[in-house]
Amino acid sequence: MSERWRLIAGWTPEPWLALLLALAALIALIDAWQGLRRPALPLARGQRLALFGLRLLGIAALAVVVGEATIAIETVAPTGPRVVVLVDRSASMALADGDTLDGGLTPRIERIRALWAASADARTRWQADGLALEVRSFARRSEALASAAVDALAVEADGGASDLTRALVELARTRDAGEGRPLAGLVVLSDGLVAADAAAEAPLRSAAAELAVPITTVAAGAPAIRDLGLRRILAGEFAFVENVTELGAEVVAHGYEGQAIAVDLERDGEVIATVEASAPADGEALPIRFEVAPDRIGHFVYAIAIRPLADEATLVNNRWSFVVKVLRDKVRVLHVAGRPDWDVRALRTLLGRDPNVELLSYYILRGLDDSDREDPTAPLSLIAFPTDQLFSEELGSFDLVILHNFDARSHQVGRYLGDMADYVSEGGALVMIGGDLGLATGDYSGSLGRVLPVMVDRPSGLDTAPFRPVVAEPGRRHPITAWLTDPRLGGWEGLPALDSFNRLRPSGDAGLQPTVLLRHPDGPPLLTVAEPGKGRSVVLATGASWRLGFAADLPLIDGARPYDLLWLGIIRWLLRDAAAERLSLEVAEPTLAPGEAIDLRAAALSTSYAPEPGVDIEWALRPLGPPPAEGEPETPAIARGTWTTDALGRASERVPPPPPGAYEVVASRRRPAGEPADAPIASARRVVLVEAEHRELAEVDADPGTRRLAELAARSGGRALEARSGDRLPALLPLAEGDTPGSARGALRVESRREIPLWDGFGALVLLTLALGSEWILRRRWGLA
Repeated sequence: MSERWRLIAGWTPEPWLALLLALAALIALIDAWQGLRRPALPLARGQRLALFGLRLLGIAALAVVVGEATIAIETVAPTGPRVVVLVDRSASMALADGDTLDGGLTPRIERIRALWAASADARTRWQADGLALEVRSFARRSEALASAAVDALAVEADGGASDLTRALVELARTRDAGEGRPLAGLVVLSDGLVAADAAAEAPLRSAAAELAVPITTVAAGAPAIRDLGLRRILAGEFAFVENVTELGAEVVAHGYEGQAIAVDLERDGEVIATVEASAPADGEALPIRFEVAPDRIGHFVYAIAIRPLADEATLVNNRWSFVVKVLRDKVRVLHVAGRPDWDVRALRTLLGRDPNVELLSYYILRGLDDSDREDPTAPLSLIAFPTDQLFSEELGSFDLVILHNFDARSHQVGRYLGDMADYVSEGGALVMIGGDLGLATGDYSGSLGRVLPVMVDRPSGLDTAPFRPVVAEPGRRHPITAWLTDPRLGGWEGLPALDSFNRLRPSGDAGLQPTVLLRHPDGPPLLTVAEPGKGRSVVLATGASWRLGFAADLPLIDGARPYDLLWLGIIRWLLRDAAAERLSLEVAEPTLAPGEAIDLRAAALSTSYAPEPGVDIEWALRPLGPPPAEGEPETPAIARGTWTTDALGRASERVPPPPPGAYEVVASRRRPAGEPADAPIASARRVVLVEAEHRELAEVDADPGTRRLAELAARSGGRALEARSGDRLPALLPLAEGDTPGSARGALRVESRREIPLWDGFGALVLLTLALGSEWILRRRWGLA
């Protein structure tokens, strides 16, 4: 660095004014000089020069004051174009590797720091040559490194991506920024694992070509590493309940060839399947496949996880989680009726008009009396009734079985009642509808009774006296019958009376927990539900529910017939359909990157399934894992709150970003004051996955990255270096044409500056006064004034 002095003006007049002032000064000087040269003046040569010098000094002093003249003293240094250094701070830079597995392993970022420190002389030379050095780190995005962190390359290698392409694009947009210094060269310090696949190579090359500067690369990796990881996952976003779907992954091993490995499949934190295999050769992919048949609908976090082995470079890539939404395919319904009647017709019509229902319906057209009059061996239906196929072979394929006033024993179904009981216990849904057959004749005594909420061990008979059911206390809150509490109805008083009733008794099996929703005015149950095992069952002890859809002056609830509300409520509850719930919860994005907030939305419905404002909803976000053992507390929530729904029955919340992991969000209606603690409340659940950095570490072998960096340097005219080989950064860095270090010396950069104002002080005024005053005094003394 050196020092230079400059005279600068604080006030610069307009061009026309400056020209006028200069002309006036020139005229004054010419006039003075011409006047002193007249022969008639008796002045010596020295006197003439003194007067002219005073005139000149006065004009100069006046110019200093008027122009606000200042002396600037500047410290300057040679300056030139920029050189940018990009330091990879992705998670793969923290991996330890080496020349051999037995020769000691070093983290890649430490190898880069050692090269950076050993190249201090080269960096000093760059600055002496006038090159401006800018150091930036990159992962998902690039950012400038603080000056205090440059010497030690103090960066954390924990980024979730290594997006060199984006960093180059950002540099191309600002290549001429930075105090007017153009970009002349680039240095990349990385392991080269900056392209996820072959498709990402072309954008990287294009971004490098757009910069049009030589790129010097330093490969941080070494060829030997010990690690097991998941390269990619083979899974769809959707699956269908009870349908087999395949989930898979590719396992890549380094340094474990032939060793036994175990890969687990987890759902919501619980292991549901395991595959054992032998680790493949270095760099080869081992396909792992799982076949699963989801047993319920909803959102679930699945994970494929490799059980760790000793001395792995990282365990982050041993696990890959993903969200699968399990949907219900077309609902398969088996509807078997004892005879055609209005009740059968009404239900068949309701089910048949739904495009999501695959209805298989049978009903008997000829009874026993008909067979007695004709051929006793003739079948009791117009086509052969496939009893074995329906109730043995295909029973498990149905989502819902409806026995509608069906005389099971007379139609040779009695021997399959045990199969139907097992079907319900294992997750099936069963509806039994009353009438003058089946329940009335006591055809269902035996094993089927263990999954029914009422006792069917003896005939109930049929009562045809008209009656209006009474809503039981649990029915006021249950999603099947809560609509009956709508004040527009006033209970069942505004609905038609029923004229069919089978007198049954609630089941005494405490394990079933039978719940009576509607009852006869005399007390016996009319509509009863239960949840035996994994399934659900409903018994409707009447064959006259059709009257809720066809009576005169029938009231409509939000445009729906009472019959539709009753039966759609029954079907949705049996199938655990979210549409049957009066509270829904949605997550805007079930899979998030680290640092992204969670957007939650909830909606509440009234008993008639219309938007319900003013509902208090409590919600909690907690880590997902296996359910706690009996007696253990549940996992503490990391966030919770309370919503109140708006006029449209909606509520929302933005939850701050949680750490990477799997979470569940549970929302529930706040229990009204005075309601029993064991009364059911509406709730909803969703899962959220905040992805870990496994995708950044899906590829850990540095060899492809080293080749990629060497190619990048060759294409751009730079140099390719390897940190493990002891290479150093070159003192003469390859730069863009016209930006050589020698040419950079011609420009100077001001490092510091101080100013001494000449006009703003007593001295300038004294000088002006002395110059002009002395000239006037001498002229008077010498007889010129």
